[in-house]
Amino acid sequence: MVGKYKNIRRTPTFIAAFSGLRSHLREKSPVAYLALPFAMATILDVIEKHPCAWPVKRKMLGGAQHEFHLAIVDLAYRRIHVRYYVDDNGICYLLTAWIDGQDEPNYIIPNH
Repeated sequence: MVGKYKNIRRTPTFIAAFSGLRSHLREKSPVAYLALPFAMATILDVIEKHPCAWPVKRKMLGGAQHEFHLAIVDLAYRRIHVRYYVDDNGICYLLTAWIDGQDEPNYIIPNH
């Protein structure tokens, strides 16, 4: 990402999931839709300052174990979840996003 969040990158799977999340909220929950930019700013601020501070999920991929972090922030009367990956250089890759009640969308580890 440009500007303030120099160590955070969006992946194609995150962009697609976030677009779907925005569309869903615009139609089903206007209050949460209006609060979405503030919730994402909070998530990005925390990830930028403390990239490995959130709970993790471990997965074996390509013969190596990877840690996936999860940021959760209240969004109106819901919660937004953002799954991300931190590489060995401290770069955070946003992988997917969803709200309570939705299944976690599939994601892939970016090539870096």
